Amino acid sequence: MAGIEGGGTLSEVYQSARKLLLRARDGIERLERFETSVSGADSPELSFAVKKGISQIHSLCADMDRLWRSIPAKSQRDLWKRYHRYNLYI
Repeated sequence: MAGIEGGGTLSEVYQSARKLLLRARDGIERLERFETSVSGADSPELSFAVKKGISQIHSLCADMDRLWRSIPAKSQRDLWKRYHRYNLYI
């Protein structure tokens, strides 16, 4: 797979984004539980951490798109995209 300076391969960037996504989902669930258990209160630290994670996911998605487009063979790009398309969002 194609690599990017300091970013690794497409699969490595994908795995990083996947881990961040799972952490962000967990943080959102904790915020929702906290909000319902404390009369609509909010945790600023947790909110900040979730926002930071989402921002990092956006950045990694842009990196993945750039790396995906650098794969020379269209058949390889299509295969990678078909395999990973929905896994990031599951």
